[in-house]
Parts: sequence; structure tokens; C-alpha cells
Amino acid sequence: MAKTYPVKWMSSSFRGAPQIDGSAGGGGYLAALYAFLITGFGESTALSVSVTDGVGTAVFPAGISFEYYSVVLFAGVTSPAQLNGEARILSVSGSTVTFETDAPNGVATGTITCRYAPVGGWDRPFYGTGKAVFKSIDPQSPGFCLRVDDTGSNSARIRGYESMTDLDTGVNPFPTDAQISGGGYQIKSTVTTTAAIIYSLMADSRMLLTAISAGRPSAATAISAPVRGFGDLIPLNPAGDPFCAAISCGAGGTVGTASFFSNGTFALASSGADSIYAAREMGGSAGAKALTSFPFCGSNSLSGGDNTLGTFPSDVDGELKYSRRYVPASDGKTPRAIIPGVLHIPQSTVYGKIAHGDFVSGSGPFVNRKLMALATGTNSPPNVPTGVTLIDVTGPWR
Repeated sequence: MAKTYPVKWMSSSFRGAPQIDGSAGGGGYLAALYAFLITGFGESTALSVSVTDGVGTAVFPAGISFEYYSVVLFAGVTSPAQLNGEARILSVSGSTVTFETDAPNGVATGTITCRYAPVGGWDRPFYGTGKAVFKSIDPQSPGFCLRVDDTGSNSARIRGYESMTDLDTGVNPFPTDAQISGGGYQIKSTVTTTAAIIYSLMADSRMLLTAISAGRPSAATAISAPVRGFGDLIPLNPAGDPFCAAISCGAGGTVGTASFFSNGTFALASSGADSIYAAREMGGSAGAKALTSFPFCGSNSLSGGDNTLGTFPSDVDGELKYSRRYVPASDGKTPRAIIPGVLHIPQSTVYGKIAHGDFVSGSGPFVNRKLMALATGTNSPPNVPTGVTLIDVTGPWR
């Protein structure tokens, strides 16, 4: 039996990744979510696969490869059968990749295919033209629904529901109409254009994180990608917290403004309309609850632009410091839950020293994990990023 990997990630640079853009009538956001969460993508047939001492080597036709540290899915192996399943890419050289495996030494046989592995544990129970509903089917999840309307251009409309009976009918939405009429926004592009947008998606079977560089059509330097998402948080109450699911979404406004772009993301504290919405309060009282987010160590400043622990690298030990991010209980202060996978850097001057897409080796509780850097900021999207958020792309998140 091959290994399984609880956390998956992809970016727009992956071969075969669906294009997200700002074109009128929908710009690929639904296709990207479906490929990432449910089907996988970029399938190719290997020319050869072999294993030596826990490391597999796969050779593909010219021009075909897979990204470093991505998770792929092998199928069609007749021997050794242990190669069928997921594997993490360890190195890439032209059309040859290596990957970690528990399979025995030898040359594999069969018509062997490989594709980027889907996250798994997600379903798409309802879908139609430009619209779809996604939900976790993990046995540990309450199975709340994410409704996505991708029929617009610059933004998709996104909203959580505790349950849905069809594509347009649901129970107990979050945010409510009183909070954001018609649900929240996931900005895709600041310009109505078919130009491809840079993006990254990260998830486990219960939480989806998105990072979209919506300002890229305006300027090559506009790679800031605020972290939003939907799914089950990690509750801190030992007695349980069955409504501890949340969505991060914009509230609308003028496309391209700082408020519309970044307020209320999982990586930046906010209050008011542009915020994070939990399905309910911890006690279970009906009605969506507007929340902020905050780090265990640091201020409410932007990750990577927060000088609570000085500048990066540390003048004392040279380290990069980081902490988990939380959402509060009703008092607005006491941590209620951890935001899975998202790490805050309480140091300044990080951007420019760590680039968007770089991998940082984890330490302490995150030793032996890879942390992926995402450039972000509070400025309008066409501006240069001012901070860096880290995402744990190894996991597990819970």
C-alpha cells in the first residue's frame, strides 16, 4: 500500500493547471477547485519507473514533468503493486522525477500513469453552469457546504451553508445577507481580462486555502496573494465545537482597493464587514458569527511586516520566527480555534529575503516539514507586496 499525504498543494505553474482569469462570464475558479479537490490533473504515461532503497525514479516523455514537493498519484502498476497510490516528488531533472516510496527495489511493470493527486475527502454534490457546491466528506467533518458562483468576471461569489438541498438552496448561510448581501467575494482579478492569474491552492480533507494574485494583470510585481479559504477550523474546546467552520471572504466595494483585496483574510486581522465568518458561535446559537484572526505571537500587523520580534533574520540567532493563527471566542480575545496550515511571521523586512513560492524548512513543532512562502500585503493589488505568510504544505494540519 502506497503512502497517503493529508495535505496537498498546487499552483498555477503546475503543468495542466486550470487557468484562472478575470474574463467575463467566469474565469476558471470552479475548474481549478474541482481539479484540485476531486479529480487531479496533468496525467501522463511514464516511460519507465524503478525503485532503489525507498526512492522511486520515473521517466516521462520530453516536456513532461511534475513540480518539486508536489503529491502525485500513480496508477496502472502491475508490479510492485505498492507503487499504485500517492507519492511526494523529491527532485526534478528535466523529464525525470524522484519520489519517496515504500515499494521494494526493482523495475516496475504495467502501463503506468501519473497525475497530480486530488486532495480527496471532498465532494461536489451540486453543480451547474458557472456554479458549484463543494463539501468535505471526511467522517470527522460536519460536512458544511461551500457554494461558489463563478459567473462573474473579477470576483467569484462564495458562501458557506450548514447544509444544502440543491445548487441554490441552503440552510443557515455564513455570512448572512445582513452581513454581506448575497454572500462574500473571492477576488480573482483586478482587471476584466483573459490574462492568466498567479494562484496557489492548499488543502486537507476538511479545509481549503486559496491565495490568488489578483493584481498581476496590472503589474508584473503585483504578486501579493491574500490567504482566504473555507472549511473546518481546529477547535480548542475539549468538549467539542460542532459549528467551528469558517469562511474568509471580501465584502465587495471597489475592485482594486486595499479593502476589497486583503481585509479579513486568514493572514490579517480585521473587523467589520471584510472579515471571517464562522457558522455559529461556540455555544451553538444560530446565526453566522463575524470574527477576526490573530497570531499566538505577534501583533495584528501583516505577517512578515510585524516587528514584534524584530527584523528578519533575527539579530540574535538568525532565525525566522513564526506562530499559528487563531480565531477568537465571543469575547474577541480568547482563542477558540486554530486556522489550519497558516503561520504568521512576527518579524519585519521578510519580503525580498524570502520570495513568493520559496520553501522554508520547519523547526520546533514543524520540524521535518516544508513551509511555503506566499507574498502578501495590505496595499492595493497592483503594488509590491509588503509581507510574507507561511503555509505548512507537509502536514498533517490536525
